[in-house]
Amino acid sequence: MDTRCSASLGWLLTPIATFTWMISQIPGGADGLDQLVCHSKTLRGSAIETEEGNHRFVAQVTVYARALGVALAQTTYDTGESSERAALKELLSTLDLEGVLIQADALHTTRPFFSGAWSRGPTCS
Repeated sequence: MDTRCSASLGWLLTPIATFTWMISQIPGGADGLDQLVCHSKTLRGSAIETEEGNHRFVAQVTVYARALGVALAQTTYDTGESSERAALKELLSTLDLEGVLIQADALHTTRPFFSGAWSRGPTCS
C-alpha cells in the first residue's frame, strides 16, 4: 500500500476508535448531544528554519459539525506566534457549547484548557 494513503487512513481510523470509546464513557451515550470534532494540520510547505535552528510553520485548526459534515469554524496560526491550544480555545469561544460533545486531541484534555465557566472538564475514567 502507498504510505501516503495508509498515513491518511491512519488519522481517520484512530478518531473512529477514539470516538467509539468516548461515547461509551458517557452515561446514556451521546443521544441528544451535538458533536463537534476538532482537528489540526500543518500546512505543507510552510515550515521555515529560524535563526536559532528551530522550525516554525503555519498550521490550521478546524471545528467540524459531525451531524452536518461541514466545518463550522477555522483559523490558521504561525507556530512562532501562537499555539494549537490557543487557536482552538479562540474558535470554541465563538460557539454556543451548551449540550455539545467536543472531540479533540489529547493535547486539549488538560485541566488548564478546561478552565472556563462553561466547562465541566474532560470526561474520562
